[in-house]
Amino acid sequence: MATPFLHLILMLSIIAIQILAAYACIPVEREALLTFKAGISDGIRHSLSSWDEGQDCCKWRGVVCDNTTTRNILELNLGNPYQYWDNWTDYALSGEINPSLLALNHLSRLDLSYNNFSGISIPEFFASFNNLTHLNISCSEFGGKIPHQLGNLSKLHSLDLSGSVFIGTIPPHLGNLSSLQYLSLNWAFNDTNTPNADNLEWVSQLSSLDYLDLGGLNLANAVNWLHIINRLQSIEVLLLSYTGVPSIPNSLSYVNFTGLTTLDLSGNGQLNTTLPSWLWNLTDLSYLNLGGCRFHGKIPNALGNFTSLTYLDLGYNNLEGPLPGSIGKLCNLRGIDLSYLGIGGDIRELVGMLGCTWNKMEEIILPSNNLQGNLPNWLEPMPNLKYLDLSNNSLVGPVPLGIGSLQNLIFLDLSSNSLNGVISEAHFANLTKLIELQLSSNSLIISVGHNWIPPFQLTALFLDSCRVGPQFPTWLRWQKQIYEVDLCNTSIIGTLPDWLWSSPILELDLSYNNISGKLPPYLKSTNFDILDLKSNNLEGPLPPLPDGLNFLDLSNNFISGLLPKLLPTSIEYLSLSNNSISGSIPSSICERTYLQVLDLSANHLSGELPRCWLQCSGLFMMDLSNNNITGEIPPSMGSLTWLYSLDLSNNNFYGELPSELQYCKNLVLLNLGNNNFSRKIPIWIGEKMLNLQYLQLRSNMFDGNIPPQLAQLTFLQVLDLSDNKLSGSIPRSFGNFTGMTIYSVQNDNDEFSVEFDSDTLTYMDSLLLVIKGNTYTYSKILSQVTTMDLSRNNLSGVIPEEIGALRHLRNLNFCGNHLVGMIPEKIGDMLSLESLDLSSNKLSGAIPQSLSKLTFLDYLNLSYNNLSGRIPSGSQLDRLDDPSIYIGNAYLCGPPTSKNCSGDTAAPNSTSNYANGSETSMWWLYLGMGVGFVAGFWGVYAVLLFHTTWRCAYFRMIDNFFDNIYVTVAVRMNRMKNKYG
Repeated sequence: MATPFLHLILMLSIIAIQILAAYACIPVEREALLTFKAGISDGIRHSLSSWDEGQDCCKWRGVVCDNTTTRNILELNLGNPYQYWDNWTDYALSGEINPSLLALNHLSRLDLSYNNFSGISIPEFFASFNNLTHLNISCSEFGGKIPHQLGNLSKLHSLDLSGSVFIGTIPPHLGNLSSLQYLSLNWAFNDTNTPNADNLEWVSQLSSLDYLDLGGLNLANAVNWLHIINRLQSIEVLLLSYTGVPSIPNSLSYVNFTGLTTLDLSGNGQLNTTLPSWLWNLTDLSYLNLGGCRFHGKIPNALGNFTSLTYLDLGYNNLEGPLPGSIGKLCNLRGIDLSYLGIGGDIRELVGMLGCTWNKMEEIILPSNNLQGNLPNWLEPMPNLKYLDLSNNSLVGPVPLGIGSLQNLIFLDLSSNSLNGVISEAHFANLTKLIELQLSSNSLIISVGHNWIPPFQLTALFLDSCRVGPQFPTWLRWQKQIYEVDLCNTSIIGTLPDWLWSSPILELDLSYNNISGKLPPYLKSTNFDILDLKSNNLEGPLPPLPDGLNFLDLSNNFISGLLPKLLPTSIEYLSLSNNSISGSIPSSICERTYLQVLDLSANHLSGELPRCWLQCSGLFMMDLSNNNITGEIPPSMGSLTWLYSLDLSNNNFYGELPSELQYCKNLVLLNLGNNNFSRKIPIWIGEKMLNLQYLQLRSNMFDGNIPPQLAQLTFLQVLDLSDNKLSGSIPRSFGNFTGMTIYSVQNDNDEFSVEFDSDTLTYMDSLLLVIKGNTYTYSKILSQVTTMDLSRNNLSGVIPEEIGALRHLRNLNFCGNHLVGMIPEKIGDMLSLESLDLSSNKLSGAIPQSLSKLTFLDYLNLSYNNLSGRIPSGSQLDRLDDPSIYIGNAYLCGPPTSKNCSGDTAAPNSTSNYANGSETSMWWLYLGMGVGFVAGFWGVYAVLLFHTTWRCAYFRMIDNFFDNIYVTVAVRMNRMKNKYG
């Protein structure tokens, strides 16, 4: 009887196994997952394609079940596996998260990282996963407020909310997560301009925490942050980079978190203090990053206590050298970054500090430290070195051959030094892993064989200003992964090889060479993002351009023909200046909505400007100068509200300036010189364009008075209104230009940045100015130029004495007008003045002695006026001994003229003071007049008052005088009446 029973049991077991094989997971949980999937888009890879109703859900992608008979789902690991790809969002999950997941009662781990949930809030039902120990939703575009209900997940060990777009502040309820060991809120908030936390008191409740990352948050309100962290005895990793913590205490009464192994406070430049003393108690540190905190003072010898340190970053601080000798004790270092510290000294002294070989070293970053001397041979015993940056120092001599022994080297940057000598194939013999090479701005000669095949595959090469030519380096043909090449100013001549246009290079700079020939007609089929070929000898027409091109600079070549009607839609920077391009500007250029810089200057362009600029509102810079463009400025240019620089000079524009141009409120430079603009200068230039620093309207036909409103341009440094038909007087308000009164820091380097993708490029403004009688083009030092040129107009009246307040003005030109009166004494207060031209006016009186105070003055022209008196002497004036300075003033005398002064010639300063109506002189004048009146009045009145006979005779004389007048008038009136009836 037992046998049939055993058979039954066996059959039931087989059936059960088959059932479990078909439906191994719990049906309710399987249905919950399918409902969840229905609301989700799983990207182009369909990462949830394995989630099929007819299969065991425990075998679905990302699903982990309990291996026991319960078969409950324990984990959902749905993080995007393609997170490191450039197009990772194409593979991301998106959509809505269905509450059906609540059926997963045993869920302990939920990972939705690197997906794209488009700003939706974290579902509040997540707080109902009572068994959850790990929650990772990092970099998945969750937004809204962090739900305070997450504080209910009492079993949670790990919480990662980093890389999100939350709003509001961190809920203090997170302090209820008493089991939490790992917490990351790195860059978790969309707005970091306002504090992301009211305080950090809640952190002190996380007694089990050993990993805390609050990097990228605004913790400006976290005043007691260090004292709170000091309560966490278990903390091992503390990451607070770029948090804006308000301060850092120099000392602590006790240090509780001595088990800290990783500390990152980088990017907190507001700290600006000395290195805190409590830091040196953290002797277990293996990673220390204090870069960019503006710490100052000396680095103490206590640094040598960190014998476990594997990475040290003190870069971008104001720490004083030299480095302490104890740095030689850090034998476990694998990476060191001391960028921009200005350590100074001979690099061999730094090497001498090393008490160990640093044979574990992988990264040495020492740029901008003023290190001097020859490159030593200390690199050779570092077989693990991967990154070496010694750029922007003062190193000299050749590059040692030993550098070629660094078989693991990935990144090498020796740029911006004074290295010389030859770089040969031997230097690269063993660098099989090298992917980026930077040797720019040295005097190196790159000498390799024509058929040399490198042992490496570079991604980026920078040899700017080295000697690579005369031939284009053929070895680049074998670089199949290279995307960025800078061979600017490398002595390359001749034509470019055909294979270059089919290479994988995306960013190519061959500027400042002697490259000739034409651009290939198939340029459109290339993949270039950036193409810089300026200052070469290229010729011929401009072929169709690549669709993905962002940056094109072909300036200073011999390109001819017409502008292409269809420019790449992605173009952001287009410079074709100084070529021979003709025809008109096509209206399609307005459709390039990403365009930021447009420079078509110095060509042969003609016709009128297109009237379509409403579509091109992102433009920062437009330079169309030195062409033959005609017509009026289109009103639609007023829509270019982000415009920083507008140069339309040296064309044939005419008419009045359109009032719409006043909406270009961000203009810093406006140059409309050498055109045929007419009517009055609009007052809205002074009232609306308040950011202007450079205003040039020279050589037009503007008439009427100069608007005094121009003085509202606080930052103005260059005002050039010369060669117009302006009349009236110089506004007294012109003494209010702050940019000409004090040193302006508004635009220190004349460049503004154009950013796109991973690149930042700059454009430099320039102006052509007449200074010291000559014409100069200013670009690199434009921000240092301050000038006022009102010459060759019809201005009249006196020179306002308020002009003397412009103490930072360097060039003043009022020549060729009808100015009268005296040269103001206060002109001597313009202590920065280098050039002064008041010639060909009607100025009179003496030359003020105060001119001798102008110690920088090296150009002076006062010719052809009506000046008189002795020419003042002293200081700089004695060096200006050219008689032509004073020619045409018949009554001037003294050196450097040949006319001697008479002995009774009035002192120029006294005459000048009186003529200019100085306050003291005028008081003396009024006083003299008063005394004279009183003396005259009482001289007559007193005699009449006290001498009776004289008084009677006086009044009789008055009566007879009036009687005679009356009779004479009456007789004449009677005769006229009789004559004319």
